[in-house]
Amino acid sequence: MPRKKACYVNEVDPIKDVEKIDLIKHILAMGENGQRNLLLFTLGINTAYLISDLTALKFTNLLEVKQNKVHAKAQIMMKETDVGKKIYIHLTKKMQRDILAFMQDQHPTWYEVGDLDHYIFISRMHNGGERAISRHQVWSIISEAATKAGLKNIGPHSMRKTFGYHLYKNGTDIKLIQDILNHSSTTITCRYIGIAQEDKGQPVHSPGL
Repeated sequence: MPRKKACYVNEVDPIKDVEKIDLIKHILAMGENGQRNLLLFTLGINTAYLISDLTALKFTNLLEVKQNKVHAKAQIMMKETDVGKKIYIHLTKKMQRDILAFMQDQHPTWYEVGDLDHYIFISRMHNGGERAISRHQVWSIISEAATKAGLKNIGPHSMRKTFGYHLYKNGTDIKLIQDILNHSSTTITCRYIGIAQEDKGQPVHSPGL
């Protein structure tokens, strides 16, 4: 079992090409459950969520009710289940709008009454109940879209690696990224996000995700 986990996490790559990221977004949006899968991917590459924490998200984690109206949070607090570490991430205005629009479009009844105690990424509804999307489903969604985009070695964990890679390329200090990703050294972080040692100290600003 540990060997399978290592392969799952370590042998997938970050998505470095912004054009490929946009292509994957388009592929996801055009497919089955397009809005759900697009938000899943977009949130995944713009935060440091582990897959287990990403799939367990509820609307209450990202939205709040103020003066009887639902609003997106500008800052979200992530608590990683494996280490219990709290991380704070600021969401872009676009990300906030996307999250709010998703609830309005997909769950208008919940939105109208401000009922946020529901999973964001639902696998299915049955007899009034709901089930969050599984890790296996996320693997299929992300890897299949990446294959259609002409990429190899891409899986759910690629989203977290992509987040770290583009933080670095946008000029974020590698030590801060190390802390966010809970690594023991910057060497591990560089290897994890696909940055060669010779690239350190030469960040390049790239478009937002």
